[in-house]
Amino acid sequence: MMKKQIVFSDYDGTIYITEENMSKNIKSIEEYRNLGGKFVIVTGRSKTSVSNVIKQYNIPYDYIISNNGAVIFNSDMVKIYEKAIATDISSKIIDYLKTKENIEIFFYDDEDKVEYHNQELLKLQIRTSDYELAQTIEDEINDIFKEYVKAHSAFPGMYYDNHDFVIVDVVSKDAGKDNAIKKLIEMLKIDKKYVATIGDGRNDISMIKEYNGFSMMTAEEGAQEVASMIFENVADVLDYISK
Repeated sequence: MMKKQIVFSDYDGTIYITEENMSKNIKSIEEYRNLGGKFVIVTGRSKTSVSNVIKQYNIPYDYIISNNGAVIFNSDMVKIYEKAIATDISSKIIDYLKTKENIEIFFYDDEDKVEYHNQELLKLQIRTSDYELAQTIEDEINDIFKEYVKAHSAFPGMYYDNHDFVIVDVVSKDAGKDNAIKKLIEMLKIDKKYVATIGDGRNDISMIKEYNGFSMMTAEEGAQEVASMIFENVADVLDYISK
């Protein structure tokens, strides 16, 4: 019997680190699923963005958790769960952000980036080239709006053409990768002990910690610190848990 029945893996920096490791990871995902395991992509990307890379690389999957745990889609890309930021809270966060300079604000629904018209949002994203400002915004949002949302910052690294900025993502307090995983395994009636999580960034720390998961050798220090084991790639994790 496999050690783990379902795997939740981040995409950027985990499934995709370099072009070279993609084919190896995809082959291993196929083999794991052929053995009866389920594979879930868990990402901060929007549905549109993650759909594009799935098509580009033909990545096999059973579910997608997008927007850092705000939405869950099944293999037919049908939404089965979401946790939005309430309209009044979104409005108050935007008012707060208007007091800051040198930032860009992006708004997301369950599909992709949208224009803001005083509606519920699945995610707010702030971009700035000022690293200290990004940390301040993260800390202040988590302090002022802690009853409603959670924010975390991330360095885009190699996954964007312009590397010289920091992202701060804001989602509902009831979203987050760890909470979405909990919801999906409840739906599927899978015990927590049969869950594996794999990630590399700050937004993966909660799911790695909650499920005694794994990180990559290229992961941020915080993700490595909470990981039960560190691997070179997803293929090696799948090989380990399939035996």
